[in-house]
Parts: sequence; structure tokens; C-alpha cells
Amino acid sequence: MLDKNARWVWPCGANSPDTYSSFRQKFTYNGGKIVIKICSVTNYLAFVNGKRVGYGQFAGYENEKYYDELDVTEFCQSGENTFTVTVWYEGVNSATHIAERGGVIFGVFEDGKPVALSCPESTKGGIDGGYISGRQKYITYQLGYTSGMVGGENEICYGDVEEVDLTYNLRPRPVKKLVEEEPIFGKELPISDKRIYDLGKETVGYLFLQVDCDEDCLVEVAYGEHLQDGYVRRIIEMRDFSLDFKCRKGSQTFEQFFVRVACRYLEVVAPRGVKIKNIGVLPVVYPQTQKQGFLKGLDKEIYDVCVRTLTLCMHEHYEDCPWREQALYVLDARNQMLCGYYAFEDAHFQRANIEFIAKGRRNDGLLELTYPAINTPAIPFFSLNYPVMILEYIEHTGDKSLLDLVMPTAMGIMEFFKSKIDDNGLIANLFTPYWNFYEWTEGSDGLNQNTENTVRYDLILNCAFLYASERFKKLCKIFGADFSVDERSIKTAIAKTFYDHNKGMFFLSSAGEKIYSQLGNAFAVLVGLGGERVETAVKGDGGVVPASLSMLGFVYDALLKIGDNKEFVLNDIRNKYKMMLDSGATSVWETVLGEADFNSAGSLCHGWSAMPVYYYNKLLR
Repeated sequence: MLDKNARWVWPCGANSPDTYSSFRQKFTYNGGKIVIKICSVTNYLAFVNGKRVGYGQFAGYENEKYYDELDVTEFCQSGENTFTVTVWYEGVNSATHIAERGGVIFGVFEDGKPVALSCPESTKGGIDGGYISGRQKYITYQLGYTSGMVGGENEICYGDVEEVDLTYNLRPRPVKKLVEEEPIFGKELPISDKRIYDLGKETVGYLFLQVDCDEDCLVEVAYGEHLQDGYVRRIIEMRDFSLDFKCRKGSQTFEQFFVRVACRYLEVVAPRGVKIKNIGVLPVVYPQTQKQGFLKGLDKEIYDVCVRTLTLCMHEHYEDCPWREQALYVLDARNQMLCGYYAFEDAHFQRANIEFIAKGRRNDGLLELTYPAINTPAIPFFSLNYPVMILEYIEHTGDKSLLDLVMPTAMGIMEFFKSKIDDNGLIANLFTPYWNFYEWTEGSDGLNQNTENTVRYDLILNCAFLYASERFKKLCKIFGADFSVDERSIKTAIAKTFYDHNKGMFFLSSAGEKIYSQLGNAFAVLVGLGGERVETAVKGDGGVVPASLSMLGFVYDALLKIGDNKEFVLNDIRNKYKMMLDSGATSVWETVLGEADFNSAGSLCHGWSAMPVYYYNKLLR
């Protein structure tokens, strides 16, 4: 609990979305240890006596929120001090936060005792003119709105605040605060008449900018992971990867701490009268200890770039990609967790993410697509990976204590699917709002599959249910719960529905064109189905659709289950990832097509593709 007397507050009548409000609180310092506890909707940037002391809200659910503890003793002076905080209220649902109303709650504590608390009686607030409020301009629908700043001196008119209706179920931040590294300054490239700056490598952090302007003007900074036709790809369909700065005549410095960017390149769009004195990114990382490496040559290069990708995709929680979404997905996180057990010294981050995902349970028992989020197109296949990630955590750490917290969610998932087994012995595809996605390949992307007049069964969904059931029963044995399914009849129904005797392979769906995929046949092997010709399909032969980078773990596990395929797996890793390294990659890509995929929106830094970390440890250590 922060403090029972602290109240959620917001400036009176200022609850429009995409609004920046500043709050001021006086407190007296008597020489002890000063800690500020703070929670905001959506994000905050805090100061004591004008010195920056904290930022980066851990996003919470509607019924549970998280506060930071900031030790600000070094910034305090004897007598009266001033705590100020700017809060950005977005007010839009995204893949990373929930639309509510604006609010902030905080307390200032000296040696554990409150000396100032947010409340309408003593806290003052007003619109912060240092930021552009009200534009509601999207970066992406997954990330939400972009942010804009205003240069020069911007006086804030502090006035009365009111108590607002937000949950008082407040818990400490479940993970550590991010750590700042040395700033990376952009190097201007003489490649065109545009102002392009190279950071030298994929970088995640907060943009800083110092400019001299001949007159008032707008400076736009685009950021991206690659260059195309001599410029940063800023506009990609409905996405706009840019930050705005309203500059006044003269010199001014900006530090943008409300939008975390991921990029290698920056492009400044501004009148020629604007001189760029400094531009770059302040990197932030999750604090952790990396384990000592053990590889040489190409294997070491691949391993190192995969570990670097993992660190670039860990902030408040696991992120699929830090550039386009910054979202926590079950399948992506499962891959990142597996790698993290071998790349880093402790598993606190894995546990915190598993617990956090459990709170994203829908009324139907499945999980939302991302966390925290609501009313998302839930992926049934991803929900089935949740019990899998729990068991893998216990197997790698021996920590069974989290089961009390997460088993109700896992049980709800498994009971949901069990209830969907129909008279054919299979689980049919689910209609909207469910997304029957498996991977970004032909026949598995879940696009245009559902029709009201067709009952469709998918190979991977039914195999994944058996795969999850086998692991969930182990959890039940540990936990003391019961769960059973008729696995034999489901396997019989799978073979009857999806096996092509002429080809000796499994096809993906009971409806439409027969498509044979590497991933589908790998799942058949993993649940004990298939013969010698299926092994050929799992190796990617016979004209099957290749598995994407995200799903190679299931393919490799199947190959290692059915034969001596160690060298095949290692060579497959080397071939696929050497291609990225030869292209100059400093992090691993979302798919083998790189930036060209998804209509030029492919991510060049994606956590789910770091799986070589796991297999190098499994096969070579």
C-alpha cells in the first residue's frame, strides 16, 4: 500500500485524452532518507527541486496498479523542497495499456513516515505547456499516441485538483527500474540532402535533441531501424514513427521521456535555419547479469547478437519488438524466457511476467492478446502456451511457489479447451473475437479463415492442446489438482482428419486447400504422431511451408525427439542467422525477410527470434 491517506488527483476539468498535466507538492526535509512512492495513468516524469528523479510507469490493470519507489535523498535540501511531476494521460486502449481517466497518486516519505501526500487540499496541478496536448496522433495502434514537446520557457498555471475514481489496490512495481547507459550520439551521414543520423547499432531508449533556430518552427524527428531510398521509413501504412518539437527562436534542449524509441537511424525534418547541435538516444536496459559465454567463431557471433536482442526486448516486461509494438505476448515471452534461463543469472523477470500475464484472464477463461489490454482478438494457440511456460519456469528454477498465483488461470485455459472437444473428437476453430493464428506463414496466419457456415479444424490447435495437456498434468501433480482428457481418441481424430497417406504428411486444415507445413508436422511429432516421411517434412523437405523464426523451437524439439539431428539443428541455425549477420544486423529479425516483410513493417529486433541461445546451450554446452 502506498499510504491510505494519499488520493488519486487530477486538475479540475482537464480529463481530455492525450493531455499532459503537471503537479506540485511542497515538503520539508529534516535530514533523513526521502523516498517518493508514485503511480500514474499513463506515464510520469518526476523532479525534485528541478532535478529529474524518475520516469517510466509500469502499466497496470483497471483493478490493480503499481507504484514506483524513488530514493530522492541526494536531491533534497534542508528546509522546504518542491516535488513536481508531469503526467501524460493517453486515454486510449493499446497493446501496452488500458484507457481509463487521468490520475496520479504519490507520497513523500522521510525515514518511512509520510511528510506529504497527494490530495486536493495540498496538491496543485495544471496543464503542462512544455508538451503538446490533445493531438491524439498515433505512432502505431499497438503503441498508442506519439508525444510532442514545446521549447523555451513554459509557465504552468497551478490550480486546484480533484480526487478521481481509480483503484486503490496499489502494489509495488513487480520488476526493477530501468538503468540508463551512456548516451549514444547520432553521426550525420552524407548520403543525401536529408539530415540522417546513424546511432551505429539498434538502440532502445529516449531521444534527446539540441537545436538552434533562426525563428519559431516545427522540428520533426523520424526514427527507424533501416534506411530506404536514402531516408528513414517514417510512414508505413497507418503508422507514423516520429516525434514532434515545437521550437522557439534561439537555442533549446529537449529530452523526450514519454515515448521510448527503438531505432538505428534518426532523420530530422526541419527548416534549413535549424542547426542540429546534438541528437541521439539515451539507452535504457533492464538490470541483469549476463552469464559467461562459451562459444567461438560464427556460433559466438550468432549467440551474442541473440543475447543482445533479448536485452533490447526487456523493459517493464518482455516486448515482442521495441520499435513497432513493445507488447507482451505469451508466445514471444515463452521464447524469451527459455533463452533467458541460460543467458542471464536469475529468473526474477520470468516469474514477474508469468504472474502479470495471469492477471490478463478474460471472462471466457482464455488470455487477452497482450498485457495489460482489454477486448483484444485473443489467440487460442498462445493461451495454450501459458501452461507450457509455467512448467518450463519450474523445471529451470525449482520454484513452485508461483503456482498458487497462476494455476487458476492455467486451469481456466485448459478447461475451456476441454469443453470445446466436439463429437468428432476435435476442437474446432473459434469465431471472432478469436484469432486462429499460429505463425506468419501460408495457412497458419489465421487470416480469412472463419466463416459462419463452415466448421473448420486446425492441425496445430489440436496438437497444441495435447502438447499443453501433457505439461499441464505435470503441473497438476505438483499442485495437487486433477485434469484429464482422452488423449488417445484425440490423436486418432487428428490422424483421421489431417493425415495424407499418399504424401505421408499432415496437412494444416480440414477445410480449403491442403497445405503442408514444417510447423504442423513438427507438432504432430511432438504429440507422438507421424512416421519416417513426417520427419522429412519436419526437416523442411518435400515442398512443405517452412516454419518462421518464431516457431523454430518446436521444429528443433521435434527433430531432436525423433533422431540424431543435432548437427541438422545447428547447421540450420547457422545458415539462417548468418544471413542476418552478413546483412549487418545488430539484432535478430522478426522473420527472414527482415524489414521487407509485412509491407515494409518487418521488425529488425524481435525477441521471439533469439532461440539459438537456448539450443546452443542445450546442444553444445
